[in-house]
Amino acid sequence: MNLIITAGGTRERIDAVRTITNDATGKLGSLLGEEFSRRLSGQEHTIYYMCGVNSIAPCVEDSSICIIRIEGTQQLQNEMSRLLTMQHIDAVIHSMAVSDYKVSYVTTPELIAKNMAETFNNLQTSPSIEQWRNIIQVALTQQSITGEQKISSELASPVLVLEKTPKIIEMIKKTSPQTVLVGFKLLSGVSKEVLIQTAYGLLERDQCDFVLANDTDSIKNGNHEGYLIDSNEQYIQLSGKEQIAKEIVDNVLKKLLEGVK
Repeated sequence: MNLIITAGGTRERIDAVRTITNDATGKLGSLLGEEFSRRLSGQEHTIYYMCGVNSIAPCVEDSSICIIRIEGTQQLQNEMSRLLTMQHIDAVIHSMAVSDYKVSYVTTPELIAKNMAETFNNLQTSPSIEQWRNIIQVALTQQSITGEQKISSELASPVLVLEKTPKIIEMIKKTSPQTVLVGFKLLSGVSKEVLIQTAYGLLERDQCDFVLANDTDSIKNGNHEGYLIDSNEQYIQLSGKEQIAKEIVDNVLKKLLEGVK
């Protein structure tokens, strides 16, 4: 049996020494790795544990756990694609908090103003809304500061221009339709109904078999409340990372067993 668990958070480069990241620790992912390791003891298995650079890894003596440290979203996409195409992956538990944005350009207000003035002066008439959009886009991208070197700390107001990162979860079933997929949905300050509905939307859109829905308001001071939703739109309420990990493992292994019959 081959499994992929993603855990922790990615980080996206601003320059050679600075990054944009999030608060994900990988604690739940590590518990999932430990639980799968215990449940699969004595069976041939490999757990590919993809985690953030500083994320928590499973604390078990299991040579079948292959830890792959991930920095940015692109590296995660490359590793996920490689494993899904080169290995038979039975299940993916995608708990990693993947960055929604990466840095496209770093510039300054002065460079933006200079670029906009040069472009505007070349126009014969007042710009339309579409022309303004193009002017601003050009102003943001021309003469931008490279992110490959360390940006000077003397810059008073650096401007970060962000772009969307690819949705890793979207590629999993497209690449490997038979793989059991567990997605995770985190919202903030919403009702239970909205949380469940949004998580089920993720389940349908990305062909997940299960989705763990949680709200930032219920993840505080060591507590973690969540709802595990299945493809029948049924859900169970869970309390604590340990219970969440055990229930996810139970359901994934049950689903895989059903597929064997």
